[in-house]
Amino acid sequence: MEHTDPDTASAAPLDTTPEKPKTYAPENSLYIFLSFAFVGGFLEAYTYLLHGGVFCNAQTGNLVLLALRLVQGRFADAAHYAYSILAYLSGILVSAALPLLFKKLHFPRIVAVLELLAFAALAFIPQDASDWYTYVSVSFLCALQYNTFTQCRGAAVSTTFCTNNLRQTTLHIFHGIREKDSARLKKSGIYALVILFFALGAAAGALVSDKLGNLSALLCSAVLLPACVWFFLSASPRKSNGKNAAH
Repeated sequence: MEHTDPDTASAAPLDTTPEKPKTYAPENSLYIFLSFAFVGGFLEAYTYLLHGGVFCNAQTGNLVLLALRLVQGRFADAAHYAYSILAYLSGILVSAALPLLFKKLHFPRIVAVLELLAFAALAFIPQDASDWYTYVSVSFLCALQYNTFTQCRGAAVSTTFCTNNLRQTTLHIFHGIREKDSARLKKSGIYALVILFFALGAAAGALVSDKLGNLSALLCSAVLLPACVWFFLSASPRKSNGKNAAH
């Protein structure tokens, strides 16, 4: 009687079909993240150079400056940083609450269009107007951006500051080389590109702001215009808060 090996008898034939490349919804794509990273870097230079030396993208520096101004007794100056921090907190709350309240809305698309329109409006605020309008608006918008665009091709990426991106780049390179893991090395490339575009945006912000003043904010709108068009042309299914998995 012929005996068969149960392992080989039950083994399924190997699937030789080539794996399809992953596709991503716009809000998880590299192009969208590079666009927003450029805008994020631009805004750091724009608000710092033109609007009271306030950093609006992230609030660590503003917390430090707030504490310093309070200790120095410069309460009016301290209020500038307090307003920026409060606007940022409001943006985080809105970006968390609205997708839950209005589930049919595609929130990443709304954020992209809102930023495009807001930067166009800020460009035409008179140069001698109060800086309050700009740093409160930008802080709010950056909070929306930060909490909406969070995953780029499976990597947790920030487009409004680079501290964690620098950390992740270093760690993915280290572990990618140590473990011979090409996936980690590819992710390090994503982080590195985002950092590069953030730096390019900051350089552009410094150069253009010096020449055009408030009108330089139109560059942010121009950068975001193709992204907004893509959002509206795309038929990708909605996932809450921009955290789409690959499909």
